[in-house]
Amino acid sequence: MNQGCQGFRNLSRRDFFRVGGASLFGMSMVDFFRAQANAVGKPGAKGKQMILLWLAGGPPHQDMFDMKPDTPPPFGSELKPAQTKVPGIEFCELMPRLAQNADKFSILRSVGIGTEKWEHSGGLYWLSGNPRTKDTAKYPMYGSVVAKERPAIQGLPTYVSFGPYKESGDLHLNYLGPAYDPLTFKPGDPKDEVGSMLAPPAQLDLSALQRREGLLKALDQQLRKLDAAEPVIAGLDQFQQSAFDLLRSPKLRDAVDPKKLDPKDVERYGKNEHGSSMLAARRLIEAGVPFVFVPWNGWDMHANITNSCKQTLPKFDALVASLLEDLDERGLLDTTIVTVLGEMGRNKIYKDPGYSGLPGRDHWGTTQFVLVAGGGFKHGMVLGKTDKTSLHVVENYYSPISFGRTLYTLLGIDPDKELYTTTNRPMKIIVDEAPLIKEVMV
Repeated sequence: MNQGCQGFRNLSRRDFFRVGGASLFGMSMVDFFRAQANAVGKPGAKGKQMILLWLAGGPPHQDMFDMKPDTPPPFGSELKPAQTKVPGIEFCELMPRLAQNADKFSILRSVGIGTEKWEHSGGLYWLSGNPRTKDTAKYPMYGSVVAKERPAIQGLPTYVSFGPYKESGDLHLNYLGPAYDPLTFKPGDPKDEVGSMLAPPAQLDLSALQRREGLLKALDQQLRKLDAAEPVIAGLDQFQQSAFDLLRSPKLRDAVDPKKLDPKDVERYGKNEHGSSMLAARRLIEAGVPFVFVPWNGWDMHANITNSCKQTLPKFDALVASLLEDLDERGLLDTTIVTVLGEMGRNKIYKDPGYSGLPGRDHWGTTQFVLVAGGGFKHGMVLGKTDKTSLHVVENYYSPISFGRTLYTLLGIDPDKELYTTTNRPMKIIVDEAPLIKEVMV
């Protein structure tokens, strides 16, 4: 016993930090306290929180926000445009509520990966701001970087996701490691009559947490006997307790508790898993969670494009418009970035026997749309222009690198800052240089 105690006493301060940090989530205490000190971000940063709605599969930009009424199908849409609240801007007729809220957000029409044929690894690029492929470094998603640099306070998670990363490019495999993964909730049954319920994550096994907490407290008591004045031990105890408090947080539970949802809100957002997830995302923002990721699969519209839009766009319209209205009414839109995007845009309408032969649109990486609002983004404008086919940028092209740099800048995080990988290698948050999208920044 004495030898074991002496072994603890012989640990260097750095070694002891590692022991303490590994006891719960793999985050070192040095990282934790440094991140806490940086939690407020740079002075003047407008973005304090962020919601990212991810349309996995690539939404059809020419059927939504970049319609060409003078261009007939197959390049143009079979749907009709409608005038919005902002003079001169038109969106698809299937999104009337967004049309009436067009003064609350902006559309980027000239963004793209830059290559025509782009497969579904586009999520690796758009969600990290780095040209990540299977052969590059495993750059982390925005939420993971926010979790490291801007951790939440007051017993809340920093990064929440309403669904897994599987369809988003395996971004859980990143060089920051699992300590900065999101707290993940699984959307419930969309057939539920009162709206999709949100199942609690596996991490919230309170009985297991309490057993582990007892063991850790016993260890801490033994360590404190060795040196009651050691501030590192006191810090370790506080860190562990804060982590357990987070997982048992009443704020977190209240934000996603279906019983606390207003039935009118459920109706406005939509009685489906995506509407329920977005409503819960709004409640998490109100509670103070810094970053919420809402993935929505099913946008890979290779077949039956027009009917797919008729089924999907009204749901999309309801939940995005409701979110923007609510954040604005609550005074949160000025400090909350909202962005909506997918992996790519889409090509002309075609018939592919592999997809039932019904007319659809293939992948197209050269251009797409991105919706941005709040947190330092201008509202009520469209940036960029494509040609009459909607397939090629002719004005104000920007890449995902510029988009990532712009997001981090508005969040008060230096995109050129070096983070350390799990192998202790320094890596810039955004590796490549690219201009900020200043035209759409306040």
